[in-house]
Amino acid sequence: MPLLTRESRLRHRAPRRVLPLAATGVFAAVLLSLTPAHAQNFSQRPVDFGMTYVQERAKFVGASSADYFYLRGAKLDYTINLWHGLGASATAAGLAATNQRGSIDIEHIQFLAGPRYTYNLGHITDTAWNRHGGIFVEGKVGYTIAPAGLYPSNGVELTHASSLTYEGGAGINLTVYHRFDFRILEGGLVRTQLPNGGSNVQNTLWLGSGVNFHFGR
Repeated sequence: MPLLTRESRLRHRAPRRVLPLAATGVFAAVLLSLTPAHAQNFSQRPVDFGMTYVQERAKFVGASSADYFYLRGAKLDYTINLWHGLGASATAAGLAATNQRGSIDIEHIQFLAGPRYTYNLGHITDTAWNRHGGIFVEGKVGYTIAPAGLYPSNGVELTHASSLTYEGGAGINLTVYHRFDFRILEGGLVRTQLPNGGSNVQNTLWLGSGVNFHFGR
């Protein structure tokens, strides 16, 4: 097999850097096409569509502070309220980090689903816009596809991998105007099982903020 220089590796990987954003974009297009129908058919079951910019703190195998790095990207979530704040939620996320340790590009695409509970804070500001707030907690399970990176397994450095993924998180929404919310803060813990030449387990923390659109009653 011919060896690639660092420059040729980067040129070879460049088209793949758009994969996380492309995947989340397709997911968003599908959800947006379904949202009007759900808003009509589930008038008693409110629907939320959230878009969040996230940063996830991850690390290479090792104990040095230099082993930590950040994956950055977008997260989309779609939630249907089924009963008294309890709902079903689906998430798609695309994350990437480039030029780690000089030449490693890392990309993660995640698809997750699970229950979400939202507690309505009610009327919290005395303004004409009648602002409301809500706090939600959720637990999800799904799959992570890593189309780029280095994943040591049985003495071989793989450039792609995948694994089951578990996530627990929470967030705060503030209604700005009618059906538009500002997601003040959202965060969570993600557990993946990608090959790393060691325990093959990663526990990462992420934080983000964004917007949320509310449909139905």
